[in-house]
Amino acid sequence: MNKAIASIFTISLLLLFVPSRGMSFGGHFSTQGPDDKQKALPADSDSLPRQYGLVQAGIHLLARSYGDSIVLRWGAEDYVTQRTLDEVGVMVVRYDYNPEGDDPFCDTLVTNLRPWTQQQFDEAYAESDSIALMAKGIMFSKSGLRPDQTKASPGSLASLYEIYQDQMMNQAFRLLVAEWRRDLADHMALRWIDKNVRPGHTYEYIVRPVEYDTTMQLIIAPAILKVENKRYLRPDFNIEMGDTIVGHCRLRLWWQDSGISSFEIDRRLKGETEWHRLTTKPYWNMQPVVDGEELPDSLDCFYGDVVPAPGDYEYRILGHDPFGDLTKPSPTLSVHVPDMEAPRAPNLVLVEIDRQDSTDLAKKVMATFHFEKDTLEEDFTGFKLLYYSQRHTGEEWKELTHGLLPPGDSLYTCDMTGYSTGIVMVAAYDTAQNVAYSLPRMVQIKDVKAPAPMKNFKAEASIEDGTITLTWEPDSLDDDIEYYEVLFANDTTHSFVQLNQGKLLETRYVDTVAMDVNQKYIYYKVRAVDYSTNQSEDTPPLQVIRPTRLIPEAPHLLESSTDSLGIHMKWACSNEQIMDRHILMRRLKGEEQWDTLGVYSADSLLAWENVLDYTDRPAYNRQRDYEYCMESFSCFDVSSGHSLVLSISYAGPRVLPIPIQLRGEYLAKENETVLTWDINGGKAVEGDCYICIYRKGPRDENYTFHISVPADQKERRSSMLAPSQTESYYVKLKFDDGRESRISNEVSVTRPAK
Repeated sequence: MNKAIASIFTISLLLLFVPSRGMSFGGHFSTQGPDDKQKALPADSDSLPRQYGLVQAGIHLLARSYGDSIVLRWGAEDYVTQRTLDEVGVMVVRYDYNPEGDDPFCDTLVTNLRPWTQQQFDEAYAESDSIALMAKGIMFSKSGLRPDQTKASPGSLASLYEIYQDQMMNQAFRLLVAEWRRDLADHMALRWIDKNVRPGHTYEYIVRPVEYDTTMQLIIAPAILKVENKRYLRPDFNIEMGDTIVGHCRLRLWWQDSGISSFEIDRRLKGETEWHRLTTKPYWNMQPVVDGEELPDSLDCFYGDVVPAPGDYEYRILGHDPFGDLTKPSPTLSVHVPDMEAPRAPNLVLVEIDRQDSTDLAKKVMATFHFEKDTLEEDFTGFKLLYYSQRHTGEEWKELTHGLLPPGDSLYTCDMTGYSTGIVMVAAYDTAQNVAYSLPRMVQIKDVKAPAPMKNFKAEASIEDGTITLTWEPDSLDDDIEYYEVLFANDTTHSFVQLNQGKLLETRYVDTVAMDVNQKYIYYKVRAVDYSTNQSEDTPPLQVIRPTRLIPEAPHLLESSTDSLGIHMKWACSNEQIMDRHILMRRLKGEEQWDTLGVYSADSLLAWENVLDYTDRPAYNRQRDYEYCMESFSCFDVSSGHSLVLSISYAGPRVLPIPIQLRGEYLAKENETVLTWDINGGKAVEGDCYICIYRKGPRDENYTFHISVPADQKERRSSMLAPSQTESYYVKLKFDDGRESRISNEVSVTRPAK
């Protein structure tokens, strides 16, 4: 035994033999204070030391009344006190308190109660009585721990403590054996039965040593206890219970700690009436030690059981109390013990492969499995065939059968088209879904079908690190692809070269390309290879723009001119492959913001030898020049910067196509010619201008300037004609900057004769 045992029984001793004031434990009794003890001392109390009140050790006493008898149980506080009582003997004195209230009558029940000798134990108990053998070892063993046997240095405080622990363990076992067996309690002088009692009477018992130590080295106080003789009724033993299934027909019961130190466990099959005792001797729970430290004593109790067969069982617990009585049974715990025993494993004997289409070996592949099982258990329900291939099933086994095959079957044929070489085995199931497996067997199915071409082949280039990320997807029907191969070329007319090293297992590849190459495109293909080295067709070449930080060359001006039709210019743009677009811009000289005139893709200028021929017709502006420039961008938006600026004046056309409608008539009443006109269809004309009127008189061969009027004037009157004379007119706009409009229509006016 170890320190853990000593500790648990030391705690048990304190729980069982130190009742509190007014506390009831299994019977009816009470304790008294110091004053009561003095009154209840026996007649020969004068022999007690005068310093009796300063006790060093004592006897703990319990009593239980049964109506026809009262049982006393006691025990010393420690090992030394108990050994002293064994040597000097125990005296039991009783005071009888009658109901009439007379003075109590004192009677000495036992004068010198001592334990049996070793010879008496040997004669009374056989060697096969293990509990009696334990009691003999406790009482008469000479193998107690000596100072020279302790782990600590002999004579040290630690050494003395080890000896103390060993002695307390001895005392704890003595008290525990007294709980288990009444006869052993009697023979170890720890129990007395008072049969000369009357129902309803109150008795006071005193248990004391026969002799006191007059040397004052060890003072043992007597135990005093008053008991009313009422019949003891066993209380309910309401403890919480539970179970855990730990294996086939194996379970672990647990129940809460209740202060009881030892138990009996009963079991029966559910539906039966008779209980079967599982314990051949009282069961007590050993307190565990973890990492050298004892766990708290409030832990639950545990008991392992093995039932004869799966089924529903019931359990109950009974406890041994300090008087050797069993408690009432605990509440019944129902436990379902499942069947966890698998059937005997089957044997996979043979696998036959049949390719039914000789023209296409991959078109139809059948497999026939031969298996056997030498024992068919009563609860055996059938077989399943399982197939495993990491490329087909991942981490799982795939069922080849549809449900369970009957127990009597010994072969099964299934379609293995599309499967490749893998592992198969037969599984045997019982009604509780326990399963046993045959030894695995390799099934060789050569795959002659190539994977389908890859789908959704895409690329994404990054100018940040010069990488091109390629992604693709396999056909959803292909599940035997082992790896992929990525190929590249700088031109579709070149031979494609494999890019990846080793086996590419992912549907993604990142290629890092040089970013200082003046080459616009790079081309990629991808293909799949299955576990049988069949290759899929290559994808069509994927054209990808190379990522680059090269700065493209800026455009430059070849020639420029201006006339009334506009400003004409030719720009030479770079023919670099990395070029993406060119932008032509314009602004008035002195301004900051450029206006975009056009954006031209690099490919659109290839047919014109990368020359942009452009004519601009900006608004007329005599005071300020126009400025032009171009900017080019690579495929990754790297700018060339602005080209050199073209600064050029544009006067625009001198004669503007502004429509003017002229009307004229002669008013005879007023003797005046009236001219009216409509300019630009009534719309406003931009710019500062005025109207000029030209006239050809009766004697003139040509038109001459007549007069100018403000632009907002709508008519002109004149009185220059004599009777029967005719005059003609036209008008036009003139602008302050020198431009003018086209002439209006001509009108002729004749003054009538008298």
